[in-house]
Amino acid sequence: MTTLLLGATSSLAAPVEDGKVYVGREGEEVAVVPLTPRSSKKFLLRVKGTGSDLDGKVLPYVLKDWSSSSTEQHNYTTKWHGRDYTVLYMRNSHYELYVPGRSKEIDVSFDEKRTKALEADEVYKQHQKQQADGTLEKLMAFDRKGEMARHDKDYAESVLEANNACGTSVAANIDWASVTDEQLKELSISSFCEAPLKSMAELCKVSNIARQTFKARVKQVSCRFADSPEPKLDADRVIWTTSRDASNQQEAATKFFKTNL
Repeated sequence: MTTLLLGATSSLAAPVEDGKVYVGREGEEVAVVPLTPRSSKKFLLRVKGTGSDLDGKVLPYVLKDWSSSSTEQHNYTTKWHGRDYTVLYMRNSHYELYVPGRSKEIDVSFDEKRTKALEADEVYKQHQKQQADGTLEKLMAFDRKGEMARHDKDYAESVLEANNACGTSVAANIDWASVTDEQLKELSISSFCEAPLKSMAELCKVSNIARQTFKARVKQVSCRFADSPEPKLDADRVIWTTSRDASNQQEAATKFFKTNL
């Protein structure tokens, strides 16, 4: 995957040009090192001081230029767990750094002193070492098991919220066999699946009848993906079938419950 982004083997051996360093208010740092030929728009970026998994890693990036006649705008994009991920974004000479685990951008600005001290060749050597030992492949490759575990954790929080609100002990799961890798990369699966659970919680908070109904009628909730939404009630099991283009999911779930329970 790294070779795909950087080009052929000969490109990996090519020299790097002098880079630049941008620094944040709390010492966060990103070094930007261009690979030759510069026309390839391929770079190495090394992030430090953010407390994220990106710290110390020298990943390959592609420069994507979105500039117009009135606005200069581009970003540096890599692969992060199988997804395109923008780490450094520039708009009209204003730079923002994005790292996993931090919801807000980090404003960074050009640092002349650190730029002069930057050794581009050393950054390149770090990249080669991390590529050879598998560090970069691990970070860039899609981790389906890890993604599923993350969504299962978020989904479990919604299950707990619904059970607490309704006084129930509903068991719930995501039917992962119905979810493709592309859907897992592009969609917030847990958000799509939590709609009936959120609806349960809201209904139970305002209605004792709803609490009694859910206690008596719903023991299981299963979420699956298909081409179109098609929720149904099978005995005491709610089968929440959702889709990529589904909208107003919680509203739809509330309507479903009021019609079918």
